Amino acid sequence: MVSLRALHAFSLLAKHGRAARAAEDLGVTPSALTHLLRSLESELGAALVIRDGRGLVLTEEGQRLSSNLGNSFDQIEHAVEAFRRRSRTELRISTLSTVATRWLIPRLPDFQQKHPDIELLISTSMRVVDLDREAYDCAIRLGKGGWPNVETQKLWQEDLVVAFAPQLSPNNPNPDISFLDELKLLHTSTRRDDWPVWLKAAEIEHIDPSSGAMFESRNMAIQGAVAGMGAIAIDTHFVKQEVEAGHLMVPDWPKTSLETGYWFVRNAGRPLTRPVAAFRDWLLEQSNDGIASEAAE
Repeated sequence: MVSLRALHAFSLLAKHGRAARAAEDLGVTPSALTHLLRSLESELGAALVIRDGRGLVLTEEGQRLSSNLGNSFDQIEHAVEAFRRRSRTELRISTLSTVATRWLIPRLPDFQQKHPDIELLISTSMRVVDLDREAYDCAIRLGKGGWPNVETQKLWQEDLVVAFAPQLSPNNPNPDISFLDELKLLHTSTRRDDWPVWLKAAEIEHIDPSSGAMFESRNMAIQGAVAGMGAIAIDTHFVKQEVEAGHLMVPDWPKTSLETGYWFVRNAGRPLTRPVAAFRDWLLEQSNDGIASEAAE
């Protein structure tokens, strides 16, 4: 039987017209490619390629063979890729936009490395999705827990700290809390109570609590803070990267714990599948790592 590897080498040369590119696609050296071609010629008893000033080119016999082969190897690759896709498992996840962009997505390469066969489909929404009626396997939900008909695992308790750009306090990395009066307070339209809650818990009356800009999302408010527009009251989990990179600073001012938290939830009436269990366990591992690092600080 003619060597399929040698035939593949020949088809790649015919496809690309360049020995170097064909060798690269096949994962061999150009000399190894030449050896495969000579072996094929020996098996078929015909000259398929000749060398001219441009490199290797097909002979008339080679062109005939290439025409007969057509795109057979491309079809084989497509069939194998389709089989691989079919063997992958989809996991449909619903979460909040801020959780996705500020916390989940930066960590997902670790999950993909540990579970390469699980294909994630992530959707964001402000509403509470119905896990009975909608095609989601699980969700990350904000609230106090206690939802009916769902299994819950708390990831972390929500908190609020004050963060702002270091350039707003260039000569003092930890200014007194009275410095807040010199800063505009940035707000998010969907989280209008964050500043009032933090100010009340810290027993502070800001001279102009409505002084700063209003943003549609916390992600936008964070970017506004990084740009130096003012201070934000924000969950520590959502600004960790900016603080570590030096784009934001969190002074030693009060941290306020809220009654709400972020939870992993799934439909309790459905069997616990391997992908859902793997994602749940990985989420708990990631959230516990964050809690441990905060405790160490």
